[in-house]
Amino acid sequence: MNYLSIYYFLDIASSLNFSQSAKKLHISQPGLSQQITGLEKELNLKLFNRSTRKVTLTEEGKYLYESLLPPFKTIENTVKELKQLGVAPETTVRIATVPSAASHLVPTLIKELKREFPTINFFIKETTSVNAIELVNKGEYHLAFIRTPIDSKQTIRAPLKSMEFRKYPLQVAISRSHPCASKESINLKEFMNETFLHYDSELSPSLYFLLEHACLTAGFIPKTIGTGPEIFTIANLISNDIGITLMPEDMIALLSAYNVKGLTINNNNLYSSLSVVWSETNSKAIIGRAIHILDQFKSLRLTS
Repeated sequence: MNYLSIYYFLDIASSLNFSQSAKKLHISQPGLSQQITGLEKELNLKLFNRSTRKVTLTEEGKYLYESLLPPFKTIENTVKELKQLGVAPETTVRIATVPSAASHLVPTLIKELKREFPTINFFIKETTSVNAIELVNKGEYHLAFIRTPIDSKQTIRAPLKSMEFRKYPLQVAISRSHPCASKESINLKEFMNETFLHYDSELSPSLYFLLEHACLTAGFIPKTIGTGPEIFTIANLISNDIGITLMPEDMIALLSAYNVKGLTINNNNLYSSLSVVWSETNSKAIIGRAIHILDQFKSLRLTS
């Protein structure tokens, strides 16, 4: 069956005017009449009563029109929606993220996307930077929010792409009951006898490297207790005077509910940032839109 002739039939049945439909459909009136004649022959039914004065539907034509119009409208609306959204209405965006990004950056993105695409669903997995990159690389997740690797060019290779957000200076995270809590800045060497809460070298390589590098530059090897706890576990340990650690300023800002304070490190040139990672092979229009939104506010302070 020629489905184009069905489309022509529906338009004529709606307007009951061959000339008007021909103009709308960009087809000659004789060509349009020929399409309808061919449809009537195929169905072995008369669909229109035509005279020089008016066009009306036959009973069979009326039945066909009322039966076919709803599904065709559904098709038309579906195509229109896809054109407008650039994405299937029930698309699920899967996001893998480190805790620091999950606390602020991810909610901000979701809020903006939901405003534009109310039917979009989200699935969020809180994990490490290393695992988040792997999940995107395997195509299991669409976006990864990570702590920017020290060796980004080696860690994030094609087809993966990344965008870095604002850099924040490394600070000393101590409890507010610590003897140095009244200070605003310190020399890191003052803490050489302190116990440090360290990071896992494989799961959090960026923070691991920054802590090691900062302490060695200050002239000492940090005494550590455990490795790899999550940010809020670290916050609890610090607030209970179990140890101290080094964190970028944006991470410490997330711990306002805890008894934790950040001290500026004098003569410090070590910084850390968050990055978003995605794959060039991902053709979802919604991901492109997400990257555009993130690009617009990537210079904003995450704590603002």
